[in-house]
Amino acid sequence: MNENIRKIKCGERTISYVLTRKKVKNVNLRIKPDGLVYISASNRVPIKFIEGFIREKSDFIFTNLDKFAARVPQPVLPEKEKIFCDGDILNLWGTVCKINIINSDTKNEKVFLNEKNIVVYSSSPERTGMLLRNFFNSEAEKIFSVMNRKTYLMFNAKGYDVSLAEIKIREMTSRWGSCHYTENKIVMNSRLVLYPEICAAYVFVHEYAHFIVPDHSERFYSVVSDIMPDYKICKRMLKY
Repeated sequence: MNENIRKIKCGERTISYVLTRKKVKNVNLRIKPDGLVYISASNRVPIKFIEGFIREKSDFIFTNLDKFAARVPQPVLPEKEKIFCDGDILNLWGTVCKINIINSDTKNEKVFLNEKNIVVYSSSPERTGMLLRNFFNSEAEKIFSVMNRKTYLMFNAKGYDVSLAEIKIREMTSRWGSCHYTENKIVMNSRLVLYPEICAAYVFVHEYAHFIVPDHSERFYSVVSDIMPDYKICKRMLKY
């Protein structure tokens, strides 16, 4: 399975969509609150057919994107002290998930993802927030570790001489990531776990590019574009 972000002009507006190639019989369309359209189709379906399908659905797509833009608040990480109820909503990797709370003893407490449900085995309402927060932190650590190595390999494949960075994760309010190039260290915002994974991938590319160019000059964005040509879509989603 592979995916990439593409754009298509529909009238006076542009639709950005994530195309995923996988073994499916039909062209499938999903619209998420992150402002992107998700299309899945097999490798045999040509781009021309897919974009014709999107144009046919453009009125429906724009209507729903506008609804999301008007009503969806910025996602937030679960608070440790908050009392969560069964059926509450949280965002995880850009997907709206329902919380399913199941009473448990302390020894059997756990949290896991079951499709679009975050299942929490909790011994008390007071512990549910902490369990959720720990789960979100572990999700960030797991995915960021994979993305870090993948980004390092992409830069080296393009001929950029960078080393595998040390990763630190913490919640930040004013930036999505920061690069300490003299220490070969990148700090990632834990709140990226609330957004589509491709947004976190962009932040990794952005920060690794600072190992090549420490400022935000035209040359810097040339490096970013060389690794991720569609980076501007993610930048808009994060308001980076």
